[in-house]
Amino acid sequence: MDFPTSVTADAVDKTNPSFSNPAVAHCSKAWKKTFRAAVSAGKSELGAAIKAGEAYRAAMPALSTRDSCRDFIACVAHGILLDAISEKDGGKLLYAAQVALAAANSDQKSADALASRTDASDLADSAPRRGRASVGKRR
Repeated sequence: MDFPTSVTADAVDKTNPSFSNPAVAHCSKAWKKTFRAAVSAGKSELGAAIKAGEAYRAAMPALSTRDSCRDFIACVAHGILLDAISEKDGGKLLYAAQVALAAANSDQKSADALASRTDASDLADSAPRRGRASVGKRR
């Protein structure tokens, strides 16, 4: 059987080294399950591949954290190899991931800066004070 994608459903299995990334494994499993179900339901292989591509993209992680951005990038790259994602769409998705990753890194830097300021103020609060023992009490 000749499939319209560069990878057949049989080639998307657990022996693939890409499955070391759980997000890629999840997306690939969605692709394989949908492809096989569509073929079994009588869809053409091209129609099955289109449906499987939709399922693959729907299974991709949200761009919400640095780790999920990295997983998303891995899924896009693997999706391009499977032809589940076109190269044109892949470029747009990678750009979106780049923007989200930059934002996540910026958020992390802000959180780190806030934590270091909090740590510094904690040190200042615990340092011995000079001067009057009770400030604010006047007679």
